[in-house]
Amino acid sequence: MISIFDTDIVTFEKPKYTLEIRSDGFTYTHKKKGVLNVSFDDILTIITTNYFSSNGSYNINLVSVDPKQKMIDITLDEDYGYETHNIKETKTLLTAFAAHKLTKDFPNNIGELDLTLGTSLREKQIKLRGNKIIGAKHEIDINDIKRVVCAVSAIGTFGIYTSETKKGLFDKADMVVPINSVTAPLLEAIVTKNTGKGIDFSRGNNWDQKNSEFIIIRFMEPGFFLTDRDSIKEEWQKIAFDRVVMYGYFINGDM
Repeated sequence: MISIFDTDIVTFEKPKYTLEIRSDGFTYTHKKKGVLNVSFDDILTIITTNYFSSNGSYNINLVSVDPKQKMIDITLDEDYGYETHNIKETKTLLTAFAAHKLTKDFPNNIGELDLTLGTSLREKQIKLRGNKIIGAKHEIDINDIKRVVCAVSAIGTFGIYTSETKKGLFDKADMVVPINSVTAPLLEAIVTKNTGKGIDFSRGNNWDQKNSEFIIIRFMEPGFFLTDRDSIKEEWQKIAFDRVVMYGYFINGDM
């Protein structure tokens, strides 16, 4: 993986607050609420509210690795923009968090990772440990994944399937995980490596989106799929890289 945070600190200056994002965390300085310093090592997962259904003023909920700690929340991208994706601050923060959790060796280290992918009511805390995605109810070997289907409404989920073909009305996912900045590039890498095809974003939200391709824009960066700045180690990485490049809105300035 390559990331702008390998070398740079990204800062956003707003009338109400300043946001400084680094490779290992961020500082949020609000003129009335004070200073919040956050290390990504202390964060279990980030839950984004309104990010699937709105174009501004997103609530960023930081879940601590310490269950005794209260969830911290901040609001980013407060100025609505209706003609383009209004996501600069939020996507930059989410990308930095994902890059830290997946590490610079991603995507060539997937079988070596041990990290929390997110939480859900059904699966509780969902982990990737070696080649297994493990929840409270289900467990799946990543090498058996043949399809990943995106479903978005007020929240977003990825349905993970071990079958290659749809089974009509009985096409039930083997496991469901939340969409976030870690699961999106991770599952795109896994299913592309296994099948040569990425996540299925063909489903809309039954409202204003005919498909869910905006998830690519909001949660993925091309650099996730590079081995280093000048090379791609395996052909499937190029497939994933080229796909994300098509959509633009990169945090290095193309937003």
